[in-house]
Amino acid sequence: MTCEDYLSMLETLPVEELAYGAARDHAAQCHDCNRVTRVVAARERNMTLAYAEAYPSASAVTVAERAIVTSRRRRVAFYVRAALGATAVVALFGMIMMRRVVPAPSRTLVQETFNLQCLSPDQAAEMLRQKIPHAPGLSISARPPLGVLHIEGSPVEVAAARSVLDRFDTPARSQCGVELTLPRR
Repeated sequence: MTCEDYLSMLETLPVEELAYGAARDHAAQCHDCNRVTRVVAARERNMTLAYAEAYPSASAVTVAERAIVTSRRRRVAFYVRAALGATAVVALFGMIMMRRVVPAPSRTLVQETFNLQCLSPDQAAEMLRQKIPHAPGLSISARPPLGVLHIEGSPVEVAAARSVLDRFDTPARSQCGVELTLPRR
């Protein structure tokens, strides 16, 4: 056995295991390896004694109590994190659902009253319903004895109704402009 082999064994094995076999014979013959072995053995003994006399800074009961408190805190923290995560999921789901449900746009309603010249209020209302069929928000109320037509709807619908009434409620376009001639007797 060489000194190099012996020192590599001394690095990896406990000193007690070098007291047998070829390692013991080498340490007995080699003065340098024997000296290194005695120094390592003394250091190991000193370290063992130092750790044997070392006392913990806290008692075992205190360490156990701290471990229990830490365990409880971790458990409570887990439940708090789970609750916060569930709240975040519910909030995210609510925001997504709010974006999917589009609120009906607020409508600006315009009211206008028309004094009819030739058409009766019922005729004018029926004509508007035929000429403007795609106006679901258009509200038409006719007052027959007065010859007045009241319309309520969006500005576009009321403008379309005004255009239709301007076109057809004139004496040139309706029957009120035709003079009746009665036969003479």
